[in-house]
Amino acid sequence: MRLVKYIAIAIVNGFGVVIGIIWVAVPTTLAQPSLNYQLALSARQPERETPQSLSELYKLRDRLKVQLDNLAKTPDSAPFPAELWKSAIHRQQSQTLTQQLQNVQSQIQIEERAKYNWDDAAKLAAQAVLIGRTSNPSSATWEQSQRLWQLAINTLRLIPHDSFLADGAIDKTIEYQGNLSVATYEMQVARSIEKVRAEEEEIRERARKEQEKKEFARREIERKEQEKKDRARKELERQEFQRQELARKELERQELARKELERQELERQELARQELERQEFQRQELARQELEKQELARKELERQELERQELARQELERQELARQELARQDLERQELERNQQATSQPTPELTATPTPAPVTPAGSPPNFFFAGDTNRDGQINEQDEAGKEQWSLSKGALILFNDRNNDRGKIPTWKQTKVSAPRRAAMLSQVNLTLSENFKTSQLFITADSIASPHISVFQKTGDGWQPVDISGAKPLVFSTNIVLGVEAKQFADRNWNGTVNLKATAQNNGQEIASTTIQMGVSPWMIAPNTAPVTEVQVSDRGAVNSEFISQLKQAVEPTGAKVKILQGDRTWMQDTQKNGYVQLPENSDIRLFNVALKSNSEPEKNPPVKSTQDRNLKVFKIGNPRSLDPVSQWSDGYGNLQVTPPIPGHPMGRVYYGNSGNASFNPEVLDFIQAQRIQGPPVDIDTSWLLTRQVDEIINFIPTQTPGQYVMAIASPEAGVKLLEELEGRGYGDVTINRGLSTQTTVSAALQNRALIQHNLYLQNQKLNPIIEKLKREFLLRDDQIIQVPVMFGYSGYAWWPNMVNSVPVNGKLLVSNPRGPMIEGVDYTQERLRQLLLPAGVSVSFLDDRYYQELKGNVQSATNTVRKPEERPFWQSLPNTGAQ
Repeated sequence: MRLVKYIAIAIVNGFGVVIGIIWVAVPTTLAQPSLNYQLALSARQPERETPQSLSELYKLRDRLKVQLDNLAKTPDSAPFPAELWKSAIHRQQSQTLTQQLQNVQSQIQIEERAKYNWDDAAKLAAQAVLIGRTSNPSSATWEQSQRLWQLAINTLRLIPHDSFLADGAIDKTIEYQGNLSVATYEMQVARSIEKVRAEEEEIRERARKEQEKKEFARREIERKEQEKKDRARKELERQEFQRQELARKELERQELARKELERQELERQELARQELERQEFQRQELARQELEKQELARKELERQELERQELARQELERQELARQELARQDLERQELERNQQATSQPTPELTATPTPAPVTPAGSPPNFFFAGDTNRDGQINEQDEAGKEQWSLSKGALILFNDRNNDRGKIPTWKQTKVSAPRRAAMLSQVNLTLSENFKTSQLFITADSIASPHISVFQKTGDGWQPVDISGAKPLVFSTNIVLGVEAKQFADRNWNGTVNLKATAQNNGQEIASTTIQMGVSPWMIAPNTAPVTEVQVSDRGAVNSEFISQLKQAVEPTGAKVKILQGDRTWMQDTQKNGYVQLPENSDIRLFNVALKSNSEPEKNPPVKSTQDRNLKVFKIGNPRSLDPVSQWSDGYGNLQVTPPIPGHPMGRVYYGNSGNASFNPEVLDFIQAQRIQGPPVDIDTSWLLTRQVDEIINFIPTQTPGQYVMAIASPEAGVKLLEELEGRGYGDVTINRGLSTQTTVSAALQNRALIQHNLYLQNQKLNPIIEKLKREFLLRDDQIIQVPVMFGYSGYAWWPNMVNSVPVNGKLLVSNPRGPMIEGVDYTQERLRQLLLPAGVSVSFLDDRYYQELKGNVQSATNTVRKPEERPFWQSLPNTGAQ
């Protein structure tokens, strides 16, 4: 190009402007450089490189545009004819850059189209892979996968050979062709299998139709013969019926006449009875009104007497204050006279300032007795003085939880400032304040520490019943030398309050404290009865016709054991999750009082009112925390089927709580903190239930009582035992026998074993989930191998019981209520049922299998559909503690 430029300059100088312009234009017109030439030309410049990717092409295109813009800003006209060669060079450069820009843009379009084809092929390949991973794919599935692989290959072939992706497209094409071959092969295999199956089915169908034809002919002959017999029989029956009908009508006429006479007699007797009842009611109403009138008159007299006594006491107090004031003034006057006499001869030792008259305490500590049932013997006496200021689980006066709202109010009881009379005075914990006569002129106050005061209520027993006590110290008690107080707790110990309260009794004269003493009390802890405890009531929800048979079988199994069946109306299908029934203990007259207290679920409160037991009117209900918003996978984590307790084990004589931990959403932390705050059945043990559909621990663990009192076995789900059960059946020649009879998962033994994915999944669960759980249970609960029974169970991929789960059962007074596993029928016996009976035979447990098909299809069972009220432990917890000094 430089030589051309020099020649152009020489021609311009020698022959003139016209010839020079023509000469310069010739190479510009005829010598259009190629894209490679232009790239090579630009490569000579050190700041530029040959593009290797689409992004570099974009940069080169932007650079060329900048150069063209800069060139366009430079004038291309020469002021002198001798410099016309510069204008020619300027135009040539502009044309060259324009051609380069066009070539770059063309290459960009090629690369963009290549990238689009590459991405489209990748999407088609991903769809083919996803389809190929389908469980038990058919020939149609493989054909669709084959078509997608072919489309992906065809799309790769659309990538131009001169693009940057050409080499990668060749590699991908080879890879996709391999996958295409696999899909084609699998499709042919599937088609062959389907063809064989279709032919076999056709043969079976022809044989079946032939058999049906023969059977139809035989039945037709039998039918005609039977019709002939039936016609003769019906004629005889018709004649007999007519005779009987005439006799029946005559008997009915006589019966109607007799019943009419009886009805008239009953009506006469009923009218007479109602008249007698009306007269008796009038008499009782008059008597009741008379008694009310007398009671009102008596109370009015008592009120007037109390007012008179109060006025007399106030008058005595006024006179006593006046006497004390005169005495004080007399002392001040005498002191002033002594000071005046000592003024002429002042002596520092004899100078004194006036002081109030000393107040002598009304009596020694024995004259100011204030205590509850410290030693828990059911009585309050001098023996309760020792240790009354320090409460522990093993010693100290106990308080009962007594929620007066009974779960009906919107505001928790402990947050309400207004204190009313106790709902059940029998549930108050008694405290006695006994005084000598020296305190008659004193005012008596009861105060509680600031932390506990919102959580308790104190009442004083008076002639008008139990009256609330101001525990802030602002209002005195109604004076008596023998004061009886009643204390109740508005809540149990929890994460915010340890359940203890310091009550102080103070006597004051003229605003000055003359005697005081303090006691410490604690709320009796809430405990859960284990599955091994006797049952008083089984609760179930009436779902109409769908579970009527289940309820009938439940009553037949439960009522002979001495327990009752309570049938509830409403939407609570899963009774186990609605509330956890527990209890509290309180000493009484060298014995123990037991109260049923239920922890109610926070979920859907409008659908879950508290379930009252017909066996115990003392049932109290409370809630812990607020409802949680859980994802659909973990929605059942807070159900109370996920909160269980062991029987008494070493170190935990009242049992130990365990629960399911699903990882992302463990059981409600507020409830777990509440259990820990009771300091009896904790600390709770978490069990991995992340692999279960319901995430609830009762699906895999159950403690079952044996015939030996105090002994038990632990049943745990075993997928490995379930697989071995199927293998055992097939080995004995029962591969074609049906399992899961009547359920949506119904199949045969051989078909289940041929589902290798299902078998491998269950073996994985045994090795990776259940075996570690067993080791943890043995370590935490100190279980022996002979106490553990591994029950055959199989689970689906999402963690549901593939056949009815026999672990999730309900022990009721020596009988075990179990879901019917619907196992294979061998010689008229359910093989799976028989296996469970054999496993429980050493424990002497009687098993009743119930038809809970309705709940099975909802992924539930007998245990989740019911709830139980169990008898509380009768041995006091404070006598069972492993460390009697437990705090």
